[in-house]
Amino acid sequence: MKDCDSNLINKKTLMLESVFTGEFKTKIITTHGIYLSKMTVKQLLGNACILFASTLEGRMQAIKKLMNYVVKTPILIDPNEIGAFPTMSYQHVECVWIFNHQFEIEETGKGVSLVIFSNGMSAQVNVSKNVLLKQQQRLHTLIDTYRIIHRDLDQK
Repeated sequence: MKDCDSNLINKKTLMLESVFTGEFKTKIITTHGIYLSKMTVKQLLGNACILFASTLEGRMQAIKKLMNYVVKTPILIDPNEIGAFPTMSYQHVECVWIFNHQFEIEETGKGVSLVIFSNGMSAQVNVSKNVLLKQQQRLHTLIDTYRIIHRDLDQK
């Protein structure tokens, strides 16, 4: 694992999870390795949203209104490329954010699943396979809806 305080939220990000290891607050799993950050998950997501001219709260409010996803709201950080969904309320310390990459799920116990990404990286999360599949579907529906709306706007 590499010590990293920079904003590594990009299209290679697979997952973010809170850690409590000394001064580090977030584990960032990417297609090219695992990094630790002194920033919280919310700070990292917020900084990533700012790079695309919004705030985390602004993205969430827009998606809640557009999609009527009131709880466990997925977000589009870069609406054309980067999206993520929370495994539970983003206010909860055990919330993990999973990004729009292909993955498989193995349920390893009651309410515990192993997320296995296509590059072989994996992580255990404290939610059921059904919750992960539902959240993944919500994110993909959001991405498709956004593309359709903007395609139609571009054709006018």
